[in-house]
Amino acid sequence: MTSDVQGGLTIHYKKHDVVCAAEENIFDLYIVVSGKLLVLVNKGTQITPLAYIEQNEYIGELSFFDLLPRSAHVLCLEDTTLIRIPDVELTRQMPRWLSTIAKNISTRIRSVDDLIASKGIRKQKAKSMAALSIEEQTHYYNILEEYCLSKHLPPLKAKKKEKK
Repeated sequence: MTSDVQGGLTIHYKKHDVVCAAEENIFDLYIVVSGKLLVLVNKGTQITPLAYIEQNEYIGELSFFDLLPRSAHVLCLEDTTLIRIPDVELTRQMPRWLSTIAKNISTRIRSVDDLIASKGIRKQKAKSMAALSIEEQTHYYNILEEYCLSKHLPPLKAKKKEKK
């Protein structure tokens, strides 16, 4: 990852770089200028892809508005350029009433995400992302684990073996 001299807001990532990890306390918003990102979550060593993010899309909107830890991991599937909008810009450029609405919407989205995660709700005939192969899951898990160690974040939680 390198940062441009132009104000430090444009960031360049290499393929397989991690932009952020779940539970990380970074609240900036990122807009994709070029490249492709994969948003994913893990349950133990099982990696579940949630979305592909490409040019002109953004990541980090929930944390940007509600200042809560990241809800998912994001890594680069190819060399990627992002524009980083620091969370302090929210208070500088957004009226307080609008910021409050955005925070409440973020809270509602997180609540629905938690409900879906716990209940496994799926729409009938809904288009979903293909599961990752075991090799891909292992590869991404290792990348995320290395990132967490390098940032002094808690390690990813491996599944506990069930007692018989």
